[in-house]
Amino acid sequence: LAITWKGFVRRLGVWDSVREIARFYDAAMGMCIFAPIAFVSWFPFVSTIQSRVLFNQAFSRGLEMSLILVGNKANVQI
Repeated sequence: LAITWKGFVRRLGVWDSVREIARFYDAAMGMCIFAPIAFVSWFPFVSTIQSRVLFNQAFSRGLEMSLILVGNKANVQI
């Protein structure tokens, strides 16, 4: 919003203060958003949950894939 009023704010002589407040606000919002994510990422169970969520369909077909990987010969006809 301050960008749209930049000329007026410059004439008042508070443009530098507005920029500093904007930088502080940006840094504070970044910390509020990314600090909890960084804190939670240190726990090992989070990566397990993430893998389950991302690859849920593959995990649900895990039995089929494990049979293929083991080399199940039950379906092969001689």
